[in-house]
Amino acid sequence: MADYLVATVRDRIQAEEVYLALQEAGLPTSTLSIFGTGFKPGSECNHFDPAVTTKRQMKRMIFLLLPLGFLGGTIFYQSTRMDLAPSLGRIGNTIIGGVLGAGSGAMGGFSIGGGLKLMLDKTVPYEQQLQAGKYLVVVQGPDLKMRQANRILTTLDLEKLEFHERPD
Repeated sequence: MADYLVATVRDRIQAEEVYLALQEAGLPTSTLSIFGTGFKPGSECNHFDPAVTTKRQMKRMIFLLLPLGFLGGTIFYQSTRMDLAPSLGRIGNTIIGGVLGAGSGAMGGFSIGGGLKLMLDKTVPYEQQLQAGKYLVVVQGPDLKMRQANRILTTLDLEKLEFHERPD
């Protein structure tokens, strides 16, 4: 199950109503948080924001696969001796093979790391939603508390309700 339950609401009054409804249902205040103007800042959302964690994962994959692609490209050239530019000689063609391999590694890191998902889903980072005047009510805790919070939140009028896993 998820580690975070994030409810996006339109304004401060609705955020406080959602928070109170969760408190009245018996959820401890240590598991509840409100993000927005007058509450916690948006910079603290980064550890569970799916857009931010996807970007971080994509950068890690590119960082890992770029040198491996370069190494693979040079090994491929050395084993096949397919000259792309015969006038450059063996060393020049080895470097071209490495650069092409590095480009392939970067493309692989982008697609496998989540770059395509990020481009196609058009997810808006939570920090931008908070700058637009919206509020987030976040529930964090054990599975039983998440289910209880989900039952309560589905009865309320929310803009969006999402579950998120801890990125580590």
